[in-house]
Amino acid sequence: MYKSQLIATEYLLAGNPEASPSLLQKLAKSPEPAVRARVAENRSTPLSTLISMLNDPDSNVRIGLSFNPALPIMFLSQLAIDDNPDVRMFLAENSHLPRFVLETITRDENPYVARRASQTLLRLDTSGLAKIA
Repeated sequence: MYKSQLIATEYLLAGNPEASPSLLQKLAKSPEPAVRARVAENRSTPLSTLISMLNDPDSNVRIGLSFNPALPIMFLSQLAIDDNPDVRMFLAENSHLPRFVLETITRDENPYVARRASQTLLRLDTSGLAKIA
């Protein structure tokens, strides 16, 4: 099997909600950031694996974590202060985050990130969809 085919197969497996916890744990250590990012997004990934991915060197993996509904709020708060502004920007755009996380991001040191979080909160307030938590 060619390397690109192997990566494509791993990518598909990493996003499969039926994948076994042991397979997802293995794929979380893939040398390919795209595969690790898919594992990070997968709601079936074990919590211990998700937590270990919070310090992944690739920002796209940490961004993937922000879209995983299985990631506890306390870890979303950690991502809200991530060193990489791209990670914080993706969180600032995520209308599914709890309000207090978005409010934290409105005080971000990066004015673009802070403004985006404020815009997301405004959009939620005007649509009536804001989460209170």
